[in-house]
Amino acid sequence: MILDIGITDVKKSNEFLRSLWAEMAKEFGKCGWQYIPYKNKQTKTITFGFMDIGVSILIAGVTYKNNGSIIKLFFEYSDASYDYEYIEGQEDKLIKESELGKRLIRVVRKARRGMRKYNDYYALPTIKSLLPLSNYEGNNFKTEYVGENKTRIYFPVSAYDENQVEGKITQKINQVIDFLSVETNAPFWNIPTTPRENKENTVLTKEVYQELDFIDGFSVKDGYLTISEEAKDFLSYLIDSNGENEDLQTFLNACYHFHTARKYDAQIHDYQGHFDRPLEDGSGVGIEIYTKNQDLRTALVTGGAQTEIATTLYMSALEVVTLIGFQSEKCKACNQDKYSIASRVRNLVNKQLNSHIAKQLNDYYDKRSRYLHRGYMLTNDEPTTSLIPLLDIDGENGCNFPVQVSLINLREYTSYILRAFYKEYFLNKENIKE
Repeated sequence: MILDIGITDVKKSNEFLRSLWAEMAKEFGKCGWQYIPYKNKQTKTITFGFMDIGVSILIAGVTYKNNGSIIKLFFEYSDASYDYEYIEGQEDKLIKESELGKRLIRVVRKARRGMRKYNDYYALPTIKSLLPLSNYEGNNFKTEYVGENKTRIYFPVSAYDENQVEGKITQKINQVIDFLSVETNAPFWNIPTTPRENKENTVLTKEVYQELDFIDGFSVKDGYLTISEEAKDFLSYLIDSNGENEDLQTFLNACYHFHTARKYDAQIHDYQGHFDRPLEDGSGVGIEIYTKNQDLRTALVTGGAQTEIATTLYMSALEVVTLIGFQSEKCKACNQDKYSIASRVRNLVNKQLNSHIAKQLNDYYDKRSRYLHRGYMLTNDEPTTSLIPLLDIDGENGCNFPVQVSLINLREYTSYILRAFYKEYFLNKENIKE
């Protein structure tokens, strides 16, 4: 059984499919999948797999003209005697005039009419960080500290059904915490939300915002992580977004790179601390190591690899954000696109910070490239109890240094640049407050 659809844009195609599967579940009580995608470029068909709607298990798929289009939609019984795809002109076992065929036609029509007609839901996920997040309330969200460095976030979500809303909530909260990491320099984690979370007695009656031009350490006031007023506006914008703004998605991808790096970074700099303890005989001072955050204990078994990975991801975050508004040029010799990645990053850093840091990060970029493509390590693989000077022909100063990249500095430079970028690009470009 084949039905005409005629959608030529991938975004509209996926919107139709989301509406279709929700209507299918509503009509038949279930819409389960054995998802085995198969694309035949010769026949221009895509078979999704086996769809279980209770009354039958069907093969379902589409025909297309260009990638992302849906010209026709097909359904067939899974036990029909032909290959795992639809072949033009084949004899249909599932026909439109059958009872099931009529129901499927009705579902498809409802799905077309119901596109972008969502149900409204409300999300209340819980997140955690190294420090508690202060309370904020925007146009469409609210954060509420509930104790033990945990914060509950309330925001609306629209989706076709409960199955799809769970995915949207997960996607949205991941975007939120990636952005919060950039805003505060702290890592965040999703944690299970319990129905009866005991709220700490601390009452935050007034919104507290971070210092202007914050760059060092965490953005903290009175023991709470803080964000800027611009960040509150951006969060409202982010929560309202439906994924269609490509520049916003690119920026969020950069935030994801930063936050992933920050979690590796945390295993080095936030797992353990130390304090000085005078020796009993008065002969000197001993250094005692203590665990700051037991959740980061994987640092013990993964060694120094976090430095390599975090450096790569921090630099990648800067690369990604420079794609926004970038138009590539063609190489005259080979006619391939010229991306000038190092130059783009250097120009961005020079604009938001200064030429000295731009030069320093350009050196980091070169080190990262040597790490990725030549196996050049960013940490000394010959550690000693105390430093001894050694030569290195690739070293900036001609010397071998235990750590080739200052990870804390790189973290702080990267987050500062990303914060400056979103305030300049998005808050000026989009009228978020209205």
